[in-house]
Amino acid sequence: MKIAVLALVALLMQLLLFLCAGSAIMKMRKKSAYRLSGALLLGYFVYFSVFEVICFLCEIFLAPLDRLAVIMLVVAAAVIFAGTIFCGKDWILRLKTLKERAKEHGLILIFVIAAVVFVCLFALIYTDASADSDYYVGMASTALYTNTIGRFDPTSGSLLKAIKPRYAYALYPYHNAVIADLFRIPAIVAARTVMSVINALMSCIAVYQLGRTLLDRKKKADIFTILVIVFNAFSATIYLPGTFLFSRTFEGKNLIANLVMPAAMLIAVKIYRKAEENRRELFISMFFVTAAAVSFSASVVIPTAFLVAAILPYSLIHKDIKALGGLMFGILPPLVWAVLYVLNAHYVFIIRTFG
Repeated sequence: MKIAVLALVALLMQLLLFLCAGSAIMKMRKKSAYRLSGALLLGYFVYFSVFEVICFLCEIFLAPLDRLAVIMLVVAAAVIFAGTIFCGKDWILRLKTLKERAKEHGLILIFVIAAVVFVCLFALIYTDASADSDYYVGMASTALYTNTIGRFDPTSGSLLKAIKPRYAYALYPYHNAVIADLFRIPAIVAARTVMSVINALMSCIAVYQLGRTLLDRKKKADIFTILVIVFNAFSATIYLPGTFLFSRTFEGKNLIANLVMPAAMLIAVKIYRKAEENRRELFISMFFVTAAAVSFSASVVIPTAFLVAAILPYSLIHKDIKALGGLMFGILPPLVWAVLYVLNAHYVFIIRTFG
């Protein structure tokens, strides 16, 4: 029971952190009537972008896990404090208009909520015993047990001579270890319970935000979200998005397929439609999305290729050099990752695991 309560607290505190981070950025962009769901999603990407940088620095300087946990605790506390003070009035105003905004959705909103709850519950209770899932949990458990970051092989417990390039930059699993350390819960609970529910919720929000942009009406976006969830539920065979959404929610590949890709599509559609948002802000959002994707998985190449395939023709057709420059800025994190990965894989440098 104690672990369940602590896990719930960890889940709620992270959602508050993401909301504060996203709301603060929306506020700085002078958005007065931003969607809280959009702020939550943006904050999620911003947080993991920051986590990737801090965790990577701790990894290469052989910092212990508990030091990383303290750093992230300070960052989270600062963001929550600033976000609450800076954006608290915005949240209250949004809550006051909740009834009116719910009426705009109609009865279909009940089915949307039910579908999202279904996804979150399935992600919570499903147990996957694949080698990949064991490795994800093993990385977090090993880091927590040894108080290190990437220095020991989670499958054998042996000290590594150097960190393998495949795992050196996809540092998302160590976030599970940080959550486990801060909230005193087992790493497997942090990974397969807390983060599974959060990731499932964020995936649904990303799909809804994409629907709002494509269809421009709340009811149509609601139906779009339900249809995507149903499609995933009935296509849960090997290596389709539904498999990762429902059964491997805590893995980086799921985040790429069901969170990063919808977010990348959302940005591309807004750029093509010349949405009201400042285009510079869209490319900054793209930067955060791809930076977080680097943390999630080496499969970051997939959304990167999509963004190039979507934005490059647009810039050429419209002779829009600024869009090309924005694209290069937006995909800078995976480009840097690719260079480091190739150099690391060919032993131009190695990331040592001992002093």
